[in-house]
Amino acid sequence: MARILAYLIVLVALVGAAVWLADHPGDVSLDWQGWRIETSVAVLGLAVAAVAALSALLYRVWLFLRRMPRRVAGARRESRRRRGYLALTRGMVAVAAGDAAEARRQMKRADGMLGDPPLTMLLSAQALQLSGDEKAAEKFFSAMLARPETEFLGLRGLLMQALKRGDSEKALGLAERAYRLQPRSEWAASTLFDLEAKSGAWKAARDTLSRAAKQGLVSADANRERAAALDFQLAQDALAQGQEQVAAKLLRRVVDARPGFTPAVVRLARLDLDGGQGGRAASLIERAWAVAPHPDLAPLYWRARGADAGLARAKAAQRLARQNPDHPESHLAIAEAALDARLWGEARRHLGLAGGEAPPARVCRLMAELEESEKGDGAAARAWLVRATLADPDPAWVCGECGHARAEWQIRCEHCEAFASFRWQTPPHVARLTDGTATAPLALAPAAAPAVAEPPADAIAGTESVDASGPAR
Repeated sequence: MARILAYLIVLVALVGAAVWLADHPGDVSLDWQGWRIETSVAVLGLAVAAVAALSALLYRVWLFLRRMPRRVAGARRESRRRRGYLALTRGMVAVAAGDAAEARRQMKRADGMLGDPPLTMLLSAQALQLSGDEKAAEKFFSAMLARPETEFLGLRGLLMQALKRGDSEKALGLAERAYRLQPRSEWAASTLFDLEAKSGAWKAARDTLSRAAKQGLVSADANRERAAALDFQLAQDALAQGQEQVAAKLLRRVVDARPGFTPAVVRLARLDLDGGQGGRAASLIERAWAVAPHPDLAPLYWRARGADAGLARAKAAQRLARQNPDHPESHLAIAEAALDARLWGEARRHLGLAGGEAPPARVCRLMAELEESEKGDGAAARAWLVRATLADPDPAWVCGECGHARAEWQIRCEHCEAFASFRWQTPPHVARLTDGTATAPLALAPAAAPAVAEPPADAIAGTESVDASGPAR
């Protein structure tokens, strides 16, 4: 619309000028070098316009001829650039496909057409790595460190080479530099964290985790779990150095974030008990039992409640079990306390609730103790012990990555080096159970067990009533 309006304005102006000249005719006379030119004003105007148009045309032709070499050179450069990036793309595809020969061929073409821009250097290094020439690849990665736009790529390449060689110390230094350069990189943060944790630099790993969490590079659940594991490890180190107050502060931070993290609860409860804070220890254990009952918590609870044995322990067991009444560990805690108090019926009832139709090994062993203690029935006790060897093993700390089982929790798996991967669960039947250094397998049942009497059908599901205020009936 604007162009049409401008065209109309120019057209009106030209028509107006033509009309004005027609209404005001005149003559023009020019004397120059003996020549005399006489013409009208209109003809003179047309001559001037023709000369101007011809001058503009000649100028455009001269300008076109002047720029022609530059345009031809630019077109050639653009063609080479397109072919170079095509070779670069094909080289990247060859690297991804594992075709070392094609990657090197395309690398040479791209390098010849593009020179050594960042992507060409990266392709060259990756192609050399693919062909097994790690030293030549390292030179390319090192050269990339001198360019701000390729420094991070060079650091990543050198870091991966260091990890491949097993040079953890150099890899850690490169990871620190990469993280400083790109603090919002999830790869840089996770790599630095893994290397710090692997080297046992717990404080540095904790700081890295905090920064990554602030940047949103770690999920809330993962951050809470890893932070608890690191704080617990730092508390362990503080205890080893005799810094009990520092350890207690760290442990309380752990249990506040993860009240069901049994290792921290056990450590903190022991510190409270040693400091004469039995009530606080009992409350701590009750809170943990409501989330994740664990057999290591029950003995500490007896101590916190002053329930050394007998009916006092049975009463304390009932109180603890109320925090999580349907959990098998609650029934087992009551059963063990009832056995100690010689409340046979109560022990049998809760063992039945804990074991169900396929009682695990721990229930079988307690049933063997019950048969021996209550009735003196050695045959039934031996039958339960044999059954224990064939039942599901007792829960242990099992690595979620490789399935390795341990008697105690640790921050890293010594088999697969996974971080904070141990969970309290029933291990596979063939799993190994270690105490930190030993790796002997769990005792297995003999290949051909001797014939023994089966436990009575009602051995677990007994219905004896028990008066908790008096002797067993």
